[in-house]
Amino acid sequence: MTYFQRMLKVKNEIGLVDQARAKLLELIARVPFISVSGQVVESASGAAGGWRPDLSVSIDAGGASWQLVCDVKRDAQPRHVRGAALVLKDYVERAGSVAGNGQRYPILIAPFISAASAGICNELGVGYVDLAGNCRLAFDGVYIEKSTVENPFRSRRVQRSMFSPKSARLLRVLLAEPFRTWRVTELSERCQVSLGQVSNLRQRLLDEEWAVADRTGMHLSKPRELLEAWSSVYRLDLAHSEAAYTLLHGESLEKALRALLAEADRGKHAVLASYSAGQWIAPFARTASAYFYADENGETIIREHLHLEPAGKGANVSIMRPKDEGVFLDRIEAASGIWCTSPIQTYLDLAAGGLRGVEAAEHLFNERIARTWKLTK
Repeated sequence: MTYFQRMLKVKNEIGLVDQARAKLLELIARVPFISVSGQVVESASGAAGGWRPDLSVSIDAGGASWQLVCDVKRDAQPRHVRGAALVLKDYVERAGSVAGNGQRYPILIAPFISAASAGICNELGVGYVDLAGNCRLAFDGVYIEKSTVENPFRSRRVQRSMFSPKSARLLRVLLAEPFRTWRVTELSERCQVSLGQVSNLRQRLLDEEWAVADRTGMHLSKPRELLEAWSSVYRLDLAHSEAAYTLLHGESLEKALRALLAEADRGKHAVLASYSAGQWIAPFARTASAYFYADENGETIIREHLHLEPAGKGANVSIMRPKDEGVFLDRIEAASGIWCTSPIQTYLDLAAGGLRGVEAAEHLFNERIARTWKLTK
């Protein structure tokens, strides 16, 4: 890091501390029996003499002296929060045993603190404040708590990267066997992505505390939370889609499906998707339409076997061409000759399909995904 970059980083951190101090003072000003008696802002954490808080605010709360000891973080992902909260709590406990001038209360401050990070602070007895309006301060007779769902500081680039098509390949494999320990090289080979992409996703999963790692590798620790987070931002990422009509139905349609999936190299070029996949993996609500993911070759095969006609009204076949062909890599044979998207991919597609789809997705989760997780744990 160059001298200019170091100075810019220090300048940015100082600006964040100033915002943190203003937000904290704004909160405690709402409590009528609190008065501020002093403030100390450190030039940097980790100064000579060991770690020091970024900000200390001395207050009088109903006749009792308190020192609010604050650590200001730019990144409050759960993994970072746990470590920071432990350091902050340890500092307060050690400082309290050395000097008896008032009581100390640890507070973590960041631009945004998620519910997961807030839970860690609560677990460790550390207060928290963020610039988005979330806070929880509980000491002596003081109790201030507020929460908001929206994160105005969310990085769209990071969010897209977390659930990008290449990352999705990895996530589907991890969620299929969440308690299996994987090495970076194994995942790279299995999912046909670079070692760098695996390493980046691995770090993000650890930061969010959705995974844990040791010398043997990494495995998921909170697969349901990860799946829900993914589902909340999931959108179909298609290069092309087509709606068409077939006269086939019943046994004749099923026979044609098996034939086309076989010609598509056992699902390598075309697979049943969404509601059609759900019907075979965990039957819930039957639909008269057929849904496929297909590449260019798969589209041709589907047209020929189903004798597709252009759909004016009443289309009953939907062919979706994904931008990334990773959806074919973890396909499953739900029944003899019936190739479908994986349960995880099927869950995501159903959950994105309105109320009826959400119900079908939940049924799929309970009947297939959760049971598989339980058996492999």
